[in-house]
Amino acid sequence: MAQEFLRDSGGSAHPNSASEMPEREPIRIMIVGSYEGVTEQIHSFYAEGFAQVDEWSPIVPVPNSDLMMSILIRYRQRLSSDRSTRKSGR
Repeated sequence: MAQEFLRDSGGSAHPNSASEMPEREPIRIMIVGSYEGVTEQIHSFYAEGFAQVDEWSPIVPVPNSDLMMSILIRYRQRLSSDRSTRKSGR
């Protein structure tokens, strides 16, 4: 399963454009909380080997809230069995 999440050729999980790589699907992981909480969780993920600190977006305010957020984008290999046009929630 870990092989489904790919990095680009430069070792980064940030390719130039998702439209340039239709065989890859962006998966967004979001942390929402206080500035301190988001920062602590990003560093915790780094300590666990999950993601580098610089792979996360800058910490920004959540609109109409006192919360902050940061997003990590990973890319997974689309499989031939994937159905991108599923209509039901099942």
